[in-house]
Amino acid sequence: MAGHVSVEHISKSMVLPVQHAAPMGLGAAPQLPAQFHGRPSNIRSRVCSPVVSAATFNSNSNSGTSTSTSPSSTTANSAATATAATTSTLVTPTGAPLSSSSSSSSSSLILPRKPVTGHATEESAMWKQIKLQEAYPKGRSIPHRWNGKLLEDAYARCGEVTSEYAKTFYLGTQLMTPEKARAIWAIYVWCRRTDELVDGPNASRITPAALDRWEERLEAAFEGRPYDSLDAALTDTVARFPVDIQPFRDMIGGMRMDLYKNRYETYEELYDYCYRVAGTVALMSTPIMGVDPSYKGPLEPVYRAALALGTANQLTNILRDVGEDATTRSRVYLPLDELHAYGIEEEEVLRGMFAPTTGRIDDRWKNFMKFQIERAREIFTEAEDGVNLLDPSARWPVWSALILYRQILDGIEANDYNNFTKRAYVPRWRKMTSLPAAFMMASVPITKGGEMKK
Repeated sequence: MAGHVSVEHISKSMVLPVQHAAPMGLGAAPQLPAQFHGRPSNIRSRVCSPVVSAATFNSNSNSGTSTSTSPSSTTANSAATATAATTSTLVTPTGAPLSSSSSSSSSSLILPRKPVTGHATEESAMWKQIKLQEAYPKGRSIPHRWNGKLLEDAYARCGEVTSEYAKTFYLGTQLMTPEKARAIWAIYVWCRRTDELVDGPNASRITPAALDRWEERLEAAFEGRPYDSLDAALTDTVARFPVDIQPFRDMIGGMRMDLYKNRYETYEELYDYCYRVAGTVALMSTPIMGVDPSYKGPLEPVYRAALALGTANQLTNILRDVGEDATTRSRVYLPLDELHAYGIEEEEVLRGMFAPTTGRIDDRWKNFMKFQIERAREIFTEAEDGVNLLDPSARWPVWSALILYRQILDGIEANDYNNFTKRAYVPRWRKMTSLPAAFMMASVPITKGGEMKK
């Protein structure tokens, strides 16, 4: 690596929009059979709640050659519930197990049933957050010297950064109370600064020691000793809301991983990456969003749905950005064993999956993408179960994000699965037409027992 660059210098650089963040995971996942679970069975982590995820933060980027979703596809179709999976093993249409040595040419695949729980890192962070929220529902007392106009200016700067780099997301925060909105801005800015350590203009000069210093600054902010005004906004946020430090640590751990890891052998490894990039943000955001006052049930369903939304959003980002990641960063954020199951080598992904005779997308890639998209939709459906358990002020923006990200998957299909030279996105007119549907979904009340009314 080139010469040393200080965290203090890097963290002040707010240049690039948040990418779908650095791979997040500590160590390599154990090798598993070719049973591609929507959620790993145990031992690795990351997801998000019916809240704002890192993927949502990145929802405004429309760079590159883009093709919008087809005008004929409707919002209702985008929000439709995916068919539940009924088996525990991925199989080919003939019924044979789909292993790394087999190649499928059919578009019909049976999705696996996912285990109930996620992996250890995610589980540990989720339960720490739940216990903190139960113990301190209104936040903790963290004395710090930033107050009055200095603190107001710090939050205002966080709002400016959020508005500049995540316009649609920023508009969503305008539906929240001012206190919640500015807290979300503070979280966004911290995540953005963290992401830029490994994805920003000085990324090639970042060392593990620099990330260690960044984590020390995080610890200081949680102890009431912020380094600068943006850290001060975070300090005040975690004092006002019951936000645990563990998801922040997990995200930094993911940045450490990004310094040396750019391939994922299994879906379980990729799931861990998704937790650390997007699930962590869900855990940070959910206690700020809050829970519906009429909901008297346990917090676990709220957080599991939030984690599911983060995972689905991040998987969608990955599928949308395959070409960009491969050509500009030589990264493949796809499970290699699943690629092999469809007869695809990673070198082919780096070149672009075009058939040499026709110049069109290779059928193997289409079938691989059909499976990946269906799995992402299934996880979106999981997320739907908990969105309306959130405080009413948070539901509309969360439903909007969920519906819009589903439509990105529609866009990939509309592009005939060409995510190498075309970038699926949701055009402004479709975003606007999706808002009424999101509002209607957000308006569904819950019963006293915590169930959504039909």
